[in-house]
Amino acid sequence: MPDISELLEQASPREVTVQVCLAGDAGGELESLEAELGELGEWQPTSLAERNPAFELQERIQAARQRVREAVVEFKFRALGHRAYSNLLAAHPAPQDSKEPYDAGTFLPAVLVACCVEPSLTPAQVYQLLDRVNDGTARMLFATALSVNEEPSPIPF
Repeated sequence: MPDISELLEQASPREVTVQVCLAGDAGGELESLEAELGELGEWQPTSLAERNPAFELQERIQAARQRVREAVVEFKFRALGHRAYSNLLAAHPAPQDSKEPYDAGTFLPAVLVACCVEPSLTPAQVYQLLDRVNDGTARMLFATALSVNEEPSPIPF
């Protein structure tokens, strides 16, 4: 069996990457176009000169998908390590009578700053990001930062 010192030299913190579309308008346009395409149903021409409107919609959908792809940013989170994460939690105690283990208003932005390694974020940038994305995206970022620190690395068997 290898020596624990050798194993520790090979150890690395857990990392998780998530993709976020920062162009909410492009995402909304794509959803709208896809819904419009779905509403066409079984199109029937009324003359030979008529062109199926689905063709133009599909072209617009492809263009919207490209805009969404171009607006996607990968956020890579790295675990802090047990002591550093515990210290961060301790620095943001829960308000009295709260069932949460931390003050969500201060801890969640702080954990994003501490764990997001690509792109690296300052506290001001985290608040700018949170002001621009919807709650679902913010929750996904927070959940990723929490899980990279609180859940064990998966073992594939």
